[in-house]
Amino acid sequence: MRPVLASLLTLALFVPAAAQAAAPAKPRLNEVERGFWVGSSVGAVFYPTLPGAGGDGLASGALVGVEAGVDILPVLQLGVLVWGQAVGADVEYRGITDPELDPKGARGDFQSMLAGASLRFSFLRFADDNGIDRTFVYARAAGGAAVSRPVGVVGDGIWFGGGLGVEYFTRLRHFSVGLEVDGLGMQTDEGEAMGFAVLPRIAYTF
Repeated sequence: MRPVLASLLTLALFVPAAAQAAAPAKPRLNEVERGFWVGSSVGAVFYPTLPGAGGDGLASGALVGVEAGVDILPVLQLGVLVWGQAVGADVEYRGITDPELDPKGARGDFQSMLAGASLRFSFLRFADDNGIDRTFVYARAAGGAAVSRPVGVVGDGIWFGGGLGVEYFTRLRHFSVGLEVDGLGMQTDEGEAMGFAVLPRIAYTF
C-alpha cells in the first residue's frame, strides 16, 4: 500500500510542474514602443517680420503637419515631414513688388507648404513610478523646400526651423503626446521671413 501511495504522491507533484514547464511563456510587452512612427501636429504660427513691402506687422495663422520617421535610438529620431500653413497678413502686405514677377499685384494673406527632413534628440529623460522612461525633453532641427501661394506675395524658396519640445509616452504603449515651440524661417525670392510656431503633437509607434 505504501508504495502505491508514494507513487500517487510523486505523480501529483510532478504533473502540475511538468504542465507548467510545458506551457508557452507569455509574451513580454514593451512599456514604451520604439521603431517606425507617424505623427501629426496642429498649432499656431506667428511671423513678426515678412519679406518685401509692408511686412513689418505681426502676421499669424494656423499650421497643420504630418510626420513619419524611425527611432534610431531611444533618444534619437529621424523623420520626414510636410507642414501646411495659412497665414493672415495685413491687406497692404506685398512681398514681391516687381511688376514683372507679380503682374497681378497680389497682397495680403498667403499659404505655404513646407516639406523636408527632421532630426530630434532627447537630451533629458524622466522616469515614472515604475522606473520606465516616459517623458522626454528634446531639441529639433528641420529644413527643406517651401512653396507659397498666391504667387507674388512671399515667394518660393527654402525653410529651416529648430526648437524645443517635450513628449510623453502614455500607458497605451503605442501612443505619445507632446508640445513643442519652434523658430521658423523662410528664405524666399524676396528675402527672409522669420517667425515661430507652437505645436501640440500626437504620434503612434508601430
